[in-house]
Amino acid sequence: MNQEQPNEVNIHAEPVAPSVEFVTHAESRQGRKTAEHAEWMRDMEERKARSAEFEANCQKVKAKETKVELSVFDEVLNAVDAAAEDFDQSNDKPNQPLIDAKIEADRFRRELAEAEARLAELEEKGDSVQRLKNALTVAEAQPLELRSTAESEEILNLAADHYGWAIPWNRIGDEMKRDFRNHASVIAFREFFVTTSQGVTDPTDLRQRLELVGEKLVSLREHLAKDQEQNGRGNTR
Repeated sequence: MNQEQPNEVNIHAEPVAPSVEFVTHAESRQGRKTAEHAEWMRDMEERKARSAEFEANCQKVKAKETKVELSVFDEVLNAVDAAAEDFDQSNDKPNQPLIDAKIEADRFRRELAEAEARLAELEEKGDSVQRLKNALTVAEAQPLELRSTAESEEILNLAADHYGWAIPWNRIGDEMKRDFRNHASVIAFREFFVTTSQGVTDPTDLRQRLELVGEKLVSLREHLAKDQEQNGRGNTR
């Protein structure tokens, strides 16, 4: 009895249709190959594009010029000639341009120092209100000083009349000075007393006080002139 070998192909057998699994597997492999081919083609196209762009950029970059321009020699030679001529004309001679520049710089420094001093002075004086206060402070000190001097002069006059001779100030006793200060001619100077404007900030008040100080000074001057005329006294005794 003849039996077919397991690996022997029977050419007389009926063909067998491929199974569904076989067909599906084959189609899947074919699809993958198609997708991979398309991806490969896209990659090749991108590489060609980059290569073309690189070649175009290389064409734009020119090689560095190696040709020597003769005009460069002319510029250098002209500079050499100018330096030699300058040395021949100025060697062992005063550098007048440098001297003139130093003189001009010194003048500018002096003018700058004067301008800065002027600026500092104006800044110290301040605005119109501050200048008014400064002027008032100085003016207020004048009546006080002049009144004190006038009182001392009047005491000396009273002492001379009392002792009969021009006695020095340091020879008059303290008690006698107190008595003389109570004399009517000395008390009269209290009328010209001026209070200080310390603490006053209103511009209108400052302006009025300045006028008051001026009036006090005028009155004090008239009082002294009248007293000297009536008593035949000079400015000092």
